[in-house]
Amino acid sequence: MQYLDTPQPQPPAGGAGKYVGEVAAGYDAKREQNPKWLIEQKVITNMLADLPPDTRVFDCPVGTGRFLPYYVDKGFIILGMDISTDMLRQAAQKVDPKRARGELHIGDVRDTKLPDKSVDAVVNCRITRWLSPDDCVRMMKEMQRIARDRIILTARVANHPHARTLELFQSALRDDWVLARNEAGAALDYRILLFKRKA
Repeated sequence: MQYLDTPQPQPPAGGAGKYVGEVAAGYDAKREQNPKWLIEQKVITNMLADLPPDTRVFDCPVGTGRFLPYYVDKGFIILGMDISTDMLRQAAQKVDPKRARGELHIGDVRDTKLPDKSVDAVVNCRITRWLSPDDCVRMMKEMQRIARDRIILTARVANHPHARTLELFQSALRDDWVLARNEAGAALDYRILLFKRKA
């Protein structure tokens, strides 16, 4: 696994830009025993479990790389992207670089710069609250452009100041994509969604 540490300005303070320094270093320890985290881990890995080795997975925001050990054990090729260099540095330490295949680099989920249909599966965990409704639609369109098979995302869909409705995500679907699974997270209003490309 290669961490491409190109000079980039850190995101602005506050909001999604807060994941720097000590916040990035302590991110996992603060969350990994939380029921929300544990359910996400179980459901998302289950949604990827049927994929074969050499599957190309795009994970954005990859954050501290919580799913990287799973990807490595499955033999996946990883493309991890985040806006925080500090989070990416944490992610790079998660796996043995001799076993991991892929790259980690700075980028934007709304405009990845990746070629069309260049990955098999996408994981967008804990991103929607940091995006406006319009940017959630942009993200969904971009993920459909780059993905060949499936898109997994998490979202609060109701009863929250940053809720993004299920209808919002479905409105962004092209005709060749469908919502295949809609699983509850730690609360009924927090959903883990699997969109699949029609055969």
